[in-house]
Amino acid sequence: MALEIEIINAGDVTVDTSFLAKHRTPGTPAAVCVNAFLIRGLSAGPVLVDTGFRSTEIMTTVGMVATDAPAGTLEAQLEIRGIKPGDVAMIIHTHLHIDHAGKDDLFPDSTRVVTSRRELEIGCNGSGGGGYPAPDMKHLLGRVWRQDAIQLLDAEDGDVIEVLPGLAVERSGGHTEGSLSVLVETRDGLARICGDVFYNLEHQLGNPFDEVLFNEPHISGNTAMSERQERRAMKRAVRGCKWLLPSHDAPGRLERGRLVARVGGDMVPPRP
Repeated sequence: MALEIEIINAGDVTVDTSFLAKHRTPGTPAAVCVNAFLIRGLSAGPVLVDTGFRSTEIMTTVGMVATDAPAGTLEAQLEIRGIKPGDVAMIIHTHLHIDHAGKDDLFPDSTRVVTSRRELEIGCNGSGGGGYPAPDMKHLLGRVWRQDAIQLLDAEDGDVIEVLPGLAVERSGGHTEGSLSVLVETRDGLARICGDVFYNLEHQLGNPFDEVLFNEPHISGNTAMSERQERRAMKRAVRGCKWLLPSHDAPGRLERGRLVARVGGDMVPPRP
């Protein structure tokens, strides 16, 4: 199936570079994008992966400075594309952190939200702290009692579940306990939207910071998982796919798990 992925910059946040690649130039601030992904070509209608942060103000609660995208808010950018919230068939979440699930309440219950049960548990039991803010979690929890408004997945690490023809999710095994990757069949091979399993493709995969082992990715400085689990998740993420799309960096093209090119535009695969 020839699906396309449109990358929407839902804003930017400033983080420490050691947050993106562990131990790399700590104390150096870096502005990074917050991506949402619009998947087109499905008979059910457009599908959105992640919804960005609720507001720039809420990001200050976790010590981050955020700015809205130059092109406008997520809802404004969807409107420019002729898409109303009710037109979106499904929202799939890589995970439920503050910068990934902030605008679900813009969408009606007819837009089904897909996340892992474990991720919602962490978000609502308090163990995730401020990274899972109350307004976002209260909205998602409310969907549990409304018909077909949310779908909770119980996949184990590496399990692949088809949610629509040509579109599947895989339990990542990295970043957070309930993180998912989204697998998209495109005209140029399989694309993986990997959430925060990778933050910076150059310093973690292309030219891994401070790594001497063969074919060894470099972990980030922001993970709830062990280093071993994180490395396993990163190595799994590059297997069998041609495109890797992180939430806070430009996409990369892979060959046999190696980063060979970057994508400068907003489409994967790039338009001819």
